[in-house]
Amino acid sequence: MKINRYGNISNNPYKHQLNKTAETQQQQVKQDKIQISKEALEMQKNHGTSTDRAEKIEHLKNEIQSGNYQVDSGKVAKKFFDFWTKS
Repeated sequence: MKINRYGNISNNPYKHQLNKTAETQQQQVKQDKIQISKEALEMQKNHGTSTDRAEKIEHLKNEIQSGNYQVDSGKVAKKFFDFWTKS
């Protein structure tokens, strides 16, 4: 019996196993789903922008576009401090 170490690579059982693993991983990627809880859906429904908020947003947009918007670093720092010390 002659053993040829340069045999046919296509019959390599390890290569078939690697291909099966790759196919399984691709199928798992296709199964990605997103679920939104009922509470989140309720929050989306109830979270409409009020007219006051819309006016404030429009005012801020105009200030930013005109270059007149000034950031109050003290207020920003206080908000960060309150946020991180609150929890």
